Amino acid sequence: MRWLGLHLRARRVPMAAAVVVGVIALIWVSWPVFSDGQTINTRMISVTVMLAVVAIGTTLSGADDALDHTAAVSWPTRRAAHLLLCAAAVIGLLLVTTLTDARFEPLGVVARNTAGLLGLTALGAVLLGATLSWIAPLVWTIFAIMPWMGPSEQLRMQVSAWLIQPAETTAATVCATALALAGLVAYTVRGCPLRPAAETMPNR
Repeated sequence: MRWLGLHLRARRVPMAAAVVVGVIALIWVSWPVFSDGQTINTRMISVTVMLAVVAIGTTLSGADDALDHTAAVSWPTRRAAHLLLCAAAVIGLLLVTTLTDARFEPLGVVARNTAGLLGLTALGAVLLGATLSWIAPLVWTIFAIMPWMGPSEQLRMQVSAWLIQPAETTAATVCATALALAGLVAYTVRGCPLRPAAETMPNR
């Protein structure tokens, strides 16, 4: 199991996991203090998931890009497993709160937003690299939670603000699913782009 520990450390997984748990715990604990209701609303679910996937984005590449693309290891399988396990971990942590008074729900919104934003993060990692994978989920989330955005019967609003639509909104679900699948496939097949050698060399 030594190789697993080294792999997780090389991808900064322990630090990212601590951030994800800390963010979820902080919002869960503080919600009853600043809100009259116990159910955490869709906007705050979106912000929580966004912060979680931004932390996860840093784990989508290792310290050695060449190693991440070597044919000696089945990297596509590992990349797919990594992404799926991250999604399961975030959803699982959010669902644990349903055992308490303050809770992230409904499940449909939690699962949809996690899948969609993580897929968007993976797409960002494929196109821009893991260090810049946070841009797309951050920008889309900020746009979606603006005060003038909200649940709507207009298709363009359901797609552009899919993060804050009700769980039963078909267009929002389709948009999130498309992002999730596109991110999973692209990251599984291609991984992150190779960085210049100077960026991956250890400091002397």
